[in-house]
Amino acid sequence: MVIVMCENNHEQRVRKSIPVKYLSENENNQFNSVNGINMAPLPYPNGWFAAYFSHKLKKGKVIRVPYCGQDIVLYRTMSGVACAIDPYCPHLGAHLGYGASVVGEEIVCPFHGLSFDSDGYCSRVPEGAAVPKIALTKRYLHETDGVLFVWSNDKNTPPDWMLPALNTAGFSQNRYETYQLRGLCQDMTENSADPAHFSYLHGLKEVSTSCEQDGYKITYSMKAKVFGQPVHMVMKCYGLGYAVGEASFSRLGLTARTQALGTQTEPLSWTFRMIDSIRINRIAGLPRYMQKIVYAPLIFFIHRWFVETVKEDFIVWQNRKYLHKPGLIPGENNMAVYRRWVKQFY
Repeated sequence: MVIVMCENNHEQRVRKSIPVKYLSENENNQFNSVNGINMAPLPYPNGWFAAYFSHKLKKGKVIRVPYCGQDIVLYRTMSGVACAIDPYCPHLGAHLGYGASVVGEEIVCPFHGLSFDSDGYCSRVPEGAAVPKIALTKRYLHETDGVLFVWSNDKNTPPDWMLPALNTAGFSQNRYETYQLRGLCQDMTENSADPAHFSYLHGLKEVSTSCEQDGYKITYSMKAKVFGQPVHMVMKCYGLGYAVGEASFSRLGLTARTQALGTQTEPLSWTFRMIDSIRINRIAGLPRYMQKIVYAPLIFFIHRWFVETVKEDFIVWQNRKYLHKPGLIPGENNMAVYRRWVKQFY
């Protein structure tokens, strides 16, 4: 007997016969650079990591994406259910990311036409042949806030924490970006623990911060000045793959939100995604169509500012070496707390 997670109704249901497998991730790759220096990348971390933007996975679409050292396949059924699976058909090993199709609620292998339902079980064979007791290897998937997240866990266990949904009321439409970077995705959330770099690298003034841990979540609160305007920023990191930052400009009645998403794809390669949106308190009472007119130029320029700001980090992220024992200086308590906090994800 096996318990299978069903994402579409957030319930567990029991099925008999064969088990649907959930893939384990436990690869601690190490390799040397051409000059002999051991780069020693970190293992693939546990937690929720972005695999794709929701709006890009249309009904009937099948896509392969790199994720923690291998491909996974994402598809969306015709009723709108998103699924994540290991790419290989259990029949004869065909890669479903190359030529598979969606028919109704099933994904169909391009090699022999075997169909598999959204729970992973083989449900149909061409020409009425007996249906074999085989199943795809499924991944735990959670779709929220415009993102398809896939669970990574080195002990092959179900998720032990979930991502909360954001309050999007009154916010503008999202703006999206994706970048392929060298290095470690951990650098993305580690950024939040480093207030000094906000001043030195990004030019913020009068920066002060505090942090609070809560299990898989760590929250940073920061006050600073941007373009002469006081701003209060709150950055919440949910594991190592997802951070939500909100910058509130109280004098302007403006809140700017960025969702930062980091996913390790290879030992020293990762995908960085970001989603930006804004909310202006004084237009909250306007009809939605009028809000869109007001928001359009503002989110364009604020998004570009966010993009140019984070690009200042790219040259550091892509060329830094991970130090297991960094030489911290007085006042860098946030970094020490962060480095202890991240150990739970490895």
